[in-house]
Amino acid sequence: MNIKIDKHLKSPKISAALFDLDGTILNQKEVIPEEIVLRIRHISKFVPTSLVSGRIFSSVYDYSKVLGLTSPQISDNGALIFDPNNKEIIFNKSIDSTIAEQVFNLLDSNGFYYFASSMGEQMTNESKNKTNNNVNIITCLYDDVIDYISSNSKIDISKISLVPSSGSSDEKYLSFMPKDIHKGIAIDEYSSFLNIDKSKIFAIGDGLNDIEMLSSVGYSVAMGNSVPELFQICKFSTKSFVENGTIEALDWIIEGLN
Repeated sequence: MNIKIDKHLKSPKISAALFDLDGTILNQKEVIPEEIVLRIRHISKFVPTSLVSGRIFSSVYDYSKVLGLTSPQISDNGALIFDPNNKEIIFNKSIDSTIAEQVFNLLDSNGFYYFASSMGEQMTNESKNKTNNNVNIITCLYDDVIDYISSNSKIDISKISLVPSSGSSDEKYLSFMPKDIHKGIAIDEYSSFLNIDKSKIFAIGDGLNDIEMLSSVGYSVAMGNSVPELFQICKFSTKSFVENGTIEALDWIIEGLN
């Protein structure tokens, strides 16, 4: 049963707070509103507070700095966990180098836009010196590539994971990921690293790439603008981003910290 968050709902006692970026704490200009920044900074004074995003290392790092976060952060849809204090990589999973080369060849030969990450280093379709080694994620526009993936035998999709997601302006992406790696696996590593009981972790998101994360924590919240699947697996839900649902959820957990 999905419980709607409101001011009458008893606040939980959490041990960590995890936030998706796009559709959850970012507005359509890809900015975190100040009222959300202040609340997340407050939460981070009490419990480990982390971003968990399909965005690459550099983007998640930049947003973690805006929020003043010091706990491990999760980027690349769970393929990387890093320390924002010194950029040290704590957990890393990469795509098979042969598969990464095949994906780059497909995207480059068709002139498709994409961005990728290798051990925290950013690559795009315009990069001159790309590496096929230690590639954590390759993300492109869903509509560009989906027909090629369905019919192209040059990429062995049995050796990778394909993860759909949406941006802050509702643009549709598809990410090529290491096999069986997702946000849920990263949460397992995160909770083990910090010795935190997952049943006491709060997490909030809105997309298909949040399913495994939200399925694995005790206090899972679906944004009002979430894909339908999230309302089936989350224990709680809030209003949409534009209806200040993020702030509603933040105030709910802050009440339990104070």
